[in-house]
Amino acid sequence: MFWWIGVYAVFLWCYNGFLESLLGIIWGSLKNLLKRERFPERYGKWAVVTGSSDGIGRQYADQLAQKGMNILLISRTEHKLIAVAAEIERKYGVQTKWLAVDFSKGLEIYKPLREQLASIEVGMLVNNVGHLPPPSQKFEENSEHDINSVIRLNVVATTMMTRIVLPGMLRRRKGIIINVSSSSGYHPVPGMAIYAASKVYTTSFGLGLAHELRGTGVECQTVTPFLVSTSMSQEFTKNLSPLTAVLEVKRYVKAAVCTIGKTAYTCGHWMNTLQSLAGRLLLGRGHTQTSGLNAQP
Repeated sequence: MFWWIGVYAVFLWCYNGFLESLLGIIWGSLKNLLKRERFPERYGKWAVVTGSSDGIGRQYADQLAQKGMNILLISRTEHKLIAVAAEIERKYGVQTKWLAVDFSKGLEIYKPLREQLASIEVGMLVNNVGHLPPPSQKFEENSEHDINSVIRLNVVATTMMTRIVLPGMLRRRKGIIINVSSSSGYHPVPGMAIYAASKVYTTSFGLGLAHELRGTGVECQTVTPFLVSTSMSQEFTKNLSPLTAVLEVKRYVKAAVCTIGKTAYTCGHWMNTLQSLAGRLLLGRGHTQTSGLNAQP
């Protein structure tokens, strides 16, 4: 008699977890085919990528340069930035700039950042910089340095960088902010409590901002990777079962870049979407009891 309630519940679960993003990508692809706009024309000439000397940020810089965007690299290590900038210019013939910034410092780092970013037309901001403490540590085992770094890199940097570039995007009525969050933000994660909590913030901030920006010409996309092989996740992924699929970072980001302008919320890759759905099915949505469960970045 009430079978239809179960069918409706399953539909809503699938829609919220997968279909909404899939339909958005299909509809966005059709609109893009009609407009035939390249990223520089649609959003602006420059892409700013934080945490861009390695991993997901490095690949975003590479993929966006391949699509004609000039790239401003922001990371902590100067010699890595110089090497990445030179390689991108050589491979794709775009302009590059770089800024060596330690986001674990205080708010004083943002004044010079604001001044330097004011000189370019920022069409994209990829908020990727982040910090992951050693996995399987209880909160009391996290060092004060790790706690400070998680808050300042995962929360403050995303918020402040968005605050710096957003006014210019709104004046030009175009631009996109891409917040790289994590599937660990779906549920409380024992052994990664502060990291997962910071990603809850990133996801909530991005989704809320996307709604606020409707009708302004500016977009916000939230990306929630599941298992991707990077130097930051290496300590975690090496302890996983050999049967667990871990995406190579270049493959992941190539797929994630294809979703830009098509959906406000994505796992970035179809494999991550299936892993995310499986995780939600096993754990349930919302703040469920997770004692004894393995963490995931």
